[in-house]
Amino acid sequence: MQQTTYNPVLEVQDLSPLRLLSPLRPPVPGRALVLVPYEGAAVTVWPGDAIPSARFGAWQKVFTVDTGDHRLILTLPLLSRDATFAFQSSLALTCRVTDPAAVVDRGIRDMAAALADPLRRILRQTSRWYDIAEFHEAEQALNDAVHDIVGDDAIHLSGIQVELLVDAEEVATSGRQFRDVVRETRLADLRRRRHLDMLRADGAEGLIAEILEREGPAAAWKYIEKAEEAERAELRATLEMILKRGDKDREPFEIAEAERAVLHRVLGGSAAPFGGMRGSRLRGSALPAAPAAGKPAYETPEGIEAAPVPAPVPPSETSAPPVSFTDGPPEDEPLGPGDDGTTAPPASSRRYDPRPHAPSAADKPAAGEPRKASRVRGLRGGTR
Repeated sequence: MQQTTYNPVLEVQDLSPLRLLSPLRPPVPGRALVLVPYEGAAVTVWPGDAIPSARFGAWQKVFTVDTGDHRLILTLPLLSRDATFAFQSSLALTCRVTDPAAVVDRGIRDMAAALADPLRRILRQTSRWYDIAEFHEAEQALNDAVHDIVGDDAIHLSGIQVELLVDAEEVATSGRQFRDVVRETRLADLRRRRHLDMLRADGAEGLIAEILEREGPAAAWKYIEKAEEAERAELRATLEMILKRGDKDREPFEIAEAERAVLHRVLGGSAAPFGGMRGSRLRGSALPAAPAAGKPAYETPEGIEAAPVPAPVPPSETSAPPVSFTDGPPEDEPLGPGDDGTTAPPASSRRYDPRPHAPSAADKPAAGEPRKASRVRGLRGGTR
């Protein structure tokens, strides 16, 4: 059983010179008698020893001393390397009285108080070299320091163990905070994984659906408008760059193709989520014609009539006839009149067609006829 302290002197009795009817008896195991005479040194009687002058003699007092083993717990504050901080230590040890006469002579009545000061001085010689943060290192060093302590000639010490303590409330608070941080981290990781899966599956539309669920339709509408405005600004800047600066390393038809692609993005459909907020004339013209009869291609809710689809207008007899294109591109623009003896064709026939074609027999120059020159590619048929 562990205890904080004990009194080694169990009983003190004054003796009379004559003890015929009440002689002194030997002590029981675990105890010892210390006989104090009127003059001279005290005599220690152990269990089984004969007591001199048990019925009469010059004994003044008799002390009954506890000589058994006791497990004690001492709480000692130990200063660290910084004097403003201290280790709270718990020192457990087993003590036993080996010289009862010396214990009586020293007047020891509180064993823990008698052992605390010497042990504190020994432990502080070690704890002063460690910082308060070096908790485990300091504890190991303190145990090494008390490993060889055996006490003195009056008290025997054994089984000394040093344990550094922390505040119980601090441990509970820090542990609770740690668990809260771990819990919040795991929940945040689950939310992040859910959002990543949603973005991988649905992309920007999934993000807009999340905004719609949390903040309502107005926030989703605002997000789509913002994305479309950013796209429109980027297309305007690209178009201005194409119109303002030319690229000498590119052919004119390549620049025309790039300009046509940007215009198609500006005037056509948007790449913003759900097609953006603006309509597209190109997308409208590309819709298939409505069926003449039967169920419409789209479903309408009950109670709401679908808008009537106007019948297609027949082509007017006075409309311009369709222009037929040949399989090959038109000839390159020839040189001006007088340069090679030919006249320029009318402007209406000089139309650019980017489709590739194989040169026909009419395009090949006759034998002895000089080759036509081109302002773009030079002499036709020459090496580029």
